[in-house]
Amino acid sequence: MNRLFLFLVTVIVFVFGPTPGEAQIGTQQNLFFLHHSTGRNLLNEGNVRSWINDFNQASETNYVLWDHDYNYREDYHCYGLKNPAGVETEYGYNIPDDNTDPVGLHQLFTTNNAARDSIMNNHEVIAFKSCYPNSAIGSDAELAQYKTWYLEMRDFFDLHENKTFVIMSQPPLRLQYTNLEEADRARAFASWLGSDEYLAGHNNMVFFDFFDLLANADDGSENRNLLRSEYCRSNENDCHPNTLANQTVGPLFAQFLTSAARVPADKPTLG
Repeated sequence: MNRLFLFLVTVIVFVFGPTPGEAQIGTQQNLFFLHHSTGRNLLNEGNVRSWINDFNQASETNYVLWDHDYNYREDYHCYGLKNPAGVETEYGYNIPDDNTDPVGLHQLFTTNNAARDSIMNNHEVIAFKSCYPNSAIGSDAELAQYKTWYLEMRDFFDLHENKTFVIMSQPPLRLQYTNLEEADRARAFASWLGSDEYLAGHNNMVFFDFFDLLANADDGSENRNLLRSEYCRSNENDCHPNTLANQTVGPLFAQFLTSAARVPADKPTLG
């Protein structure tokens, strides 16, 4: 497809699309997902944009999904922001330190920075996640620090009731890269993010439990809270959830985003 045409499509959607500041409950159209490689696989292998496009056609809606991968690499002309067609814009928001770990998300949302301004000015439903290394929670103190960061992020979200924030739990690790104590803490963190302790009374926040959809049950077994075997890639050194995982979870994630956008005050329960 002609690159000039793709550029013009990007400009038209981005400039003349829904105005974030005018969003009301039930009218949010502009979706945004901040992620790294696991999120990229979820979008691509899970056919998230195709699901949203089909939903738009069937429901006569106009949801658009922008996503931001690693910061834009000018030397490789890759990553950064993708437009609703899934095409790289050769532009990025310059996420501080390119960090989507809990500490990086905390910096993004609790400090004044240009990336936060761009996200808040340009998008209405804002989803974000950390990646699988953050399931290696080595101590109770580290778990407590994660919670503190997310509570401080919540203070910022409370200031922006016209936005919807989709908090996603991190994906689980496979056995080769963690232990059961760390996996139990990873489950505890994911469960806390979805708890009333964190969410109750904050109607512009919703929770998608990516961890639970990918992990073995918390059943006391020797495989509890680890990435399910059927979702492991054949390379045992690769912790990214596989194509089957993304094909399974992708439609659930797409449905969740559109549900959050339609009625953000009524928290979706899927996930």
